Amino acid sequence: MLSGIYTGLMLVVFLGIVAWAWSKHNKSKFDELSRMALKDDEQMTDQTEEKVHE
Repeated sequence: MLSGIYTGLMLVVFLGIVAWAWSKHNKSKFDELSRMALKDDEQMTDQTEEKVHE
């Protein structure tokens, strides 16, 4: 009985996390965060190219 309640609770928590991750409210934040690595990479490339030209 207790394991069934625990399983049901964990299912509700999981579905809550999925709903939060896929909500439109968070889309712009997640899009920005997904581009963060590319922005850092572009900055590193620009700095490397500046050092090569010196």
